[in-house]
Amino acid sequence: MSMSVHYTSFQQVFRDVISGIIRNEAELKQAFVEALKSELQRLCNKYIVDNMLIPALEETLRKGRPDIRLSNLVIEVEPPQSGLEKGREQLKRYMEELYELTRGRVEVHGLVTDGVSAEAYMLDSKGLYCRFSGDMPSVAGKLISTFCSLKIPIINLEDLIRLFGV
Repeated sequence: MSMSVHYTSFQQVFRDVISGIIRNEAELKQAFVEALKSELQRLCNKYIVDNMLIPALEETLRKGRPDIRLSNLVIEVEPPQSGLEKGREQLKRYMEELYELTRGRVEVHGLVTDGVSAEAYMLDSKGLYCRFSGDMPSVAGKLISTFCSLKIPIINLEDLIRLFGV
């Protein structure tokens, strides 16, 4: 992946995975996060994006964590075009841990993707279920739009500190 490429949409990431420009999980995660930042800035409350969500994304990249968590949204990125099976199980585990952390008071959203395919999940009092699946740009776009249309809860002290600088 050329360092001069800046991804501003999930469609651009999808295109570059299909064409083989994005070749590994690290490149895909970097591209996905760049596109996610742009999508969040377009769809969410600017104050929350700038002070809570973008810092959380940047921290995720610095730490090289396998998952991305923004408040009650968990994202698992798998190697390009590798399928979703392994990531689906990891995502479910991360979602269940987050749901337990909130003592079931907050619904948890999840996304697993390999840059081409994606599945969006929900975990709430009714249980864990797949909300939609399909190509990554459509599924990720729908999920981020839904996420931004809801109240974004503060899950832990790190979220609070990011938002208010306490």
